[in-house]
Order: sequence, then structure tokens, then C-alpha cells
Amino acid sequence: MYSLLICFALCNLLYFALHITGNGTFPKPLSAKEEQECLERMAQGDPEARDQLIEHNLRLVAHIIKNG
Repeated sequence: MYSLLICFALCNLLYFALHITGNGTFPKPLSAKEEQECLERMAQGDPEARDQLIEHNLRLVAHIIKNG
């Protein structure tokens, strides 16, 4: 029951995120350099860097949900 609720919540998050991007597709993954820069900015407290990391890893989240 608990895992079903988590799956439902994640599916809703993905649906919402796809509507934010406007075109119904996931953003492309960040390059290793871009990801490292975001991680450094996030460690310094930059909330936009955190959001960017989340948005660009939604493809991975969808893959885990689909195959999990």
C-alpha cells in the first residue's frame, strides 16, 4: 500500500514537471561539468541549482518508476 502511494505521488510529480517544461518532454541530462557546477552551487545554498539538478534527472526517475 505504501509503495503504491509513493508511485502515485511520483507519477503526479512527473506529470507536473512535464507541464512546467511546456513541451511534454524531459530536459536533457546535464553534462558532467554542468552537474558538478550545480552540485557546488547547491552546496553553497543555491536553491536554483538544486531545482536544476532535479529537473534534469527526471528521466532517471521515470525510468526507475517504470522498471521498479
